[in-house]
Amino acid sequence: MSEPNQTWRSFARLCTIFRPDEQLAFVVPRGTRKDDQGNKVEDKDGHVIFTEPELVWKERVQAWREKFALCVIMLVANLGFLGFGGLIAVLGCTPPKEETDLQWYAWEGVTASMEQIRSQDNPCKALNMTMVAIMLTIVAILGIQCLCSLIYLLRFGRTICKAKRGDQYQDAKVIVTIPCYNEGTEELTKTINSVRDESYPNEKKLLLFIADGNKTGANSDKAPNYATTPVILSHLLGYDKSDHDPVYNCDSTGYETADNGEKTPIGNRAKIYHGTTEEGLNFMVIEKCGRAFNADDVGNRGKRDSQILLLQLLNRVMHNHTLDKHRTDYKDLNKLEIAIEGALRGMDFPLTSNNMSDQVKYLMAVDADTRLSKDSITQMVYSMETKPKTLALCGETKVDNKDDSWVTKMQVFEYYTNHGLKKAFESVFGTVTCLPGCFTMYRLFDARDASASQPPVTLFACDYVYDRYARNDAVIETLHEKNLYKLGEDRMLTTLLLQKWNMNLKYVPEAHCYTIVPDEFMVLLSQRRRWINSTFHNMIYLLSVNLGGICCFSMKFILVLDMIGTLILPSSLLYLGMILYDSIMDHNSVSTYTLLVLGFSVFVQIIGPLLRLKIKYLWYAFVFYLIGVPVFYFVLPLYSFWNLDDFSWGTTRVTTENANTNEAIAADALDEEQGSGGAAGTSSTDASEEDKAEKSDEASFADDDRATNFAEALEEYFLKKLMLEKERASGSFIASKHNEVDRLVAADVDEEQGQGSCKAEELDHSGIAEDGADADAEKTHKSNVDQREIVTVGANIKGARSIFQRGKSILKGKVVVAIGGSTDASEEEGGSKAENSDKAKVSFADALDEDKAGESSVAGEP
Repeated sequence: MSEPNQTWRSFARLCTIFRPDEQLAFVVPRGTRKDDQGNKVEDKDGHVIFTEPELVWKERVQAWREKFALCVIMLVANLGFLGFGGLIAVLGCTPPKEETDLQWYAWEGVTASMEQIRSQDNPCKALNMTMVAIMLTIVAILGIQCLCSLIYLLRFGRTICKAKRGDQYQDAKVIVTIPCYNEGTEELTKTINSVRDESYPNEKKLLLFIADGNKTGANSDKAPNYATTPVILSHLLGYDKSDHDPVYNCDSTGYETADNGEKTPIGNRAKIYHGTTEEGLNFMVIEKCGRAFNADDVGNRGKRDSQILLLQLLNRVMHNHTLDKHRTDYKDLNKLEIAIEGALRGMDFPLTSNNMSDQVKYLMAVDADTRLSKDSITQMVYSMETKPKTLALCGETKVDNKDDSWVTKMQVFEYYTNHGLKKAFESVFGTVTCLPGCFTMYRLFDARDASASQPPVTLFACDYVYDRYARNDAVIETLHEKNLYKLGEDRMLTTLLLQKWNMNLKYVPEAHCYTIVPDEFMVLLSQRRRWINSTFHNMIYLLSVNLGGICCFSMKFILVLDMIGTLILPSSLLYLGMILYDSIMDHNSVSTYTLLVLGFSVFVQIIGPLLRLKIKYLWYAFVFYLIGVPVFYFVLPLYSFWNLDDFSWGTTRVTTENANTNEAIAADALDEEQGSGGAAGTSSTDASEEDKAEKSDEASFADDDRATNFAEALEEYFLKKLMLEKERASGSFIASKHNEVDRLVAADVDEEQGQGSCKAEELDHSGIAEDGADADAEKTHKSNVDQREIVTVGANIKGARSIFQRGKSILKGKVVVAIGGSTDASEEEGGSKAENSDKAKVSFADALDEDKAGESSVAGEP
């Protein structure tokens, strides 16, 4: 262990008064075995039987010690700020009221305040002068941030005309990588369509999904998804999946813990699928599927593991490509990397090439719940091409679900200020300290000095960045490192790039994306706990990075102020409340400097929306100051620091354990967006051109929302049908020899007229029977399965009929979806397919009628 880590751990033990681990069991309980009555089970010697290894428990105790030490530091900092800036400077050292009654709130009060400070006793004089210096520093920083924001604002929505852009700014090949976990149909559809509809040529961009295991989201109250994310991707992108698809072994950041507590790194397996959509968009899906000998391992290793999977491929391929003839330290590619690299070459997206204009030049990171604006990739590529010293850049992230709840409303203005002020300020100096993983573009190599004898320099996937970022979770020990690598992977990656390369990290406000923010308070708590804790620890790490500048005129000075500000956020809010109380009650104990700083801080935050004529943002600013300030400045910091030893994602991404992973689920519903119509929203009369463009982006996805609603209405029925198919396949239900198959009606989408109208075509099928060569040997069985049991099988479906009627009314009763039998045809090694017999077809319309009558709708029943 390094000396700084050992020193920090010693300090943590000091803060806990050197109490042994056993005495901290009441705050960090160790897992024990319990009987049916909940009592602890003991062995024959009377010792409690623990289920948690001692090493694992001691690691949790050490994390609690370090968390407690940081909380002590935070407590001392807040009490010091209140004592210095509040109780002493404001209440104990203020001039008498009668001396300043006439001038206190006037502009002349500034001069009067200084005169009064000079006339005070030395202790009060020193305290007040220090407060004045702090306030002037805050005003200077806010003023610089405002100027930086105006620098970008004066471009007034930079446009790229074709004449200026030419072919040279649309020639670079871009891979858009999207890590996904448990996202559903609605989220993935919006993301795919936004990348497809972006103005950058489809032949120059490739969509790369990395599915982090087979998981199903547990958000059934909003968008029921009874299929895993990889299955949904297969339907949306139009490729086939099979249990016999090639599976490749690969490395991972995961580990398993032995009974004695020792951690051992483990690997993973993955499948790859690639192709081209009907619209000409190239795609690839890397599906992590877990180890073969462990049925409980579904392949989930986390977002950082998904990033490392691609980073490792880029590192090895580019390392080998840039070796000169005198070096022999080649890095061998595993079979998965060979397959991925070969598939990319087959789609004309080579990672390396003798002609550098042919190989992939940029890598773009987008989240699976994010949609891009119409020209976001174009704007980013333009900035990269015109500024070759730019290593990476990000755009402006906006809130997509602004008005879903009060939780989303108070985040709108916060997102705006974080980008319009903070990132704009950092970008002017070329050091954006956090490139968000939801919307960032990286430059893969630097070819400015490249020649026949000098290969291009690998940037994003260089050895320095890869070796430090690809650490296995088993060797990450301290609380500081766990917050960096497990919660703040995007910030950590940005910091490593800043540490290695003397290049610019920029902010491009003309590139927009829209993300879904938490709409429930508990989910917001979970998300911001991860953000605040990882941000604070990343700022500590950034202190060792050369950010340029000298002393107070440097980014490191700003970084120190941010760290102190993060620690004293709760007390600063109490101090603000005290100032407002004294001002309202007319106690005249607040200096004019304090009031001016407060007014100026509000002014610099709202000047941007005013100049952009985004009047609605003033309403979001009001909600932020009224509700958001107490939450973001008081509740969230206290909650986050007290949960510093919690490294989970909490309630941000909840999954369900009993997921139906049948590939046939909701197949037609997932494709229904092809024929659903949508209506564009109306824009406000006082909206600016930027507002209209934003609403145009939102309206372009209205048809997808409509299709998704219809998919939601049908997935309940699909699940019921699939469970019946599963019962029949297992032998619990055998259809009779002479099945009388109901009507089969297919939805015919009228795409030519673009109105999303659907026509119902009724197809009568009768007399379908199997080969009766040995009819006497066949088993016939009459199923008396109760309809209620069918509806509740596997998913605890409630109100199925109301959902059916809603889906039926959406399309005015005209669409009846054909439900075919289970087509689990598995492709064997020789390429032959085993066909399933006795395909039962149930009419959706008849199912509704029989559901109403309380009768069974199983095909083949008299």
